[in-house]
Amino acid sequence: MDGRLPPVKNTKKHVYVKVVFLKVGEIDTIKENFVADVFIQARWREIQLDNRTVSDKDLSEFWSPRLLVHNVLDSTKDRTWKELVHDKEGLAYVVEKRRIKGHFSEKLELMDFPFDYQSLSLQITSELPESKVTIKEDDKEISAINVTCFVDEQEWLLYDYVEAVQEVSTREFSTKKHIQFPWLVVGCCAVRRAGFFVWNVILIMTLISSMSLATFAVDRSLPQNRLQLSITLMLTSVTFKSVASANIPKISYYTHLDRYVLFGLLFTYIVCIWHAVISRFTYNATLGAVMDFWAFMSFLIIFLLFHIFYGVILIVQYLLRRNELKAKELKYEEKALKLLGSTWKSDRQVNKRYKRKPTRMSRVRVAHVPEPEPDMTFLMVDKDDM
Repeated sequence: MDGRLPPVKNTKKHVYVKVVFLKVGEIDTIKENFVADVFIQARWREIQLDNRTVSDKDLSEFWSPRLLVHNVLDSTKDRTWKELVHDKEGLAYVVEKRRIKGHFSEKLELMDFPFDYQSLSLQITSELPESKVTIKEDDKEISAINVTCFVDEQEWLLYDYVEAVQEVSTREFSTKKHIQFPWLVVGCCAVRRAGFFVWNVILIMTLISSMSLATFAVDRSLPQNRLQLSITLMLTSVTFKSVASANIPKISYYTHLDRYVLFGLLFTYIVCIWHAVISRFTYNATLGAVMDFWAFMSFLIIFLLFHIFYGVILIVQYLLRRNELKAKELKYEEKALKLLGSTWKSDRQVNKRYKRKPTRMSRVRVAHVPEPEPDMTFLMVDKDDM
């Protein structure tokens, strides 16, 4: 590089970041992490290199934002390289590209489990304080996600949008607590497919708890038979509670599934207690029969009202969640059309056709349908960089 470089002013740098989720792998609810293959691009102005050229090796001598991916647990691939790019006016930008593949931690919000949706995000920060650098979402290039290569599609539905949230926070290991560091949280959204839990836990639990009402068919003069059936149903419900708890991490709050299973346990328990109480009214057969009848009607009404109330809550939450996610997806589409033009939408629809299809089986032969390689142009990542 010829000639002396202009002096550098000690000004705050702005770093513009773009993230591309090339592939999202398994989402582990128990361990609260997910597997992903991501491409991170950061660019910032370098006034010293305006209308100048320099080799990629010499770029390491210039200023760097020292970016970190805070929530990466381990990586099987981590490659970083830099390039110098000039715009039409000759203004220089240093572009740092990073390809990282591994496990990323994510604090899952499971209050609505198994009808929940989760944000799978990258927490990008810097070793430099917020007074020296600001991390922003790139306003010239769009972040993206490749939904066609989603591995955990049987359990999750991956939405085709990426959102970024700019934050500022302190670090626990920093000796000076008043120093703040820039953060940029870039993530996508995955909605859990609740079919497995509906058919294998909720439906079975409904049948077990509803069978508690069948114990009223046993004559009141045989309380031992009623209690035997109720206690058996109670133990079965406890077993299902254990199965349900094994599918979520050990959290301190109730999920939707916990509330439903606990209702089934409580309902069976109260029916069992009632059978023990009604056995004490043997001195008046008429009074005992009336009390037993109205107890049965009360339990039946409570059972029906709870399920109606539970179903209404789930439907309302589903509609609100769908509207929220659709609004975010629409906002992302408007931004993409503004930056990439009308061809982006057609390219996006073409890539959606590459979704994995099941292999067709027959008694005579096995027909294998090969999976086409998805078009990576809409992700704006050069294949040479991969």
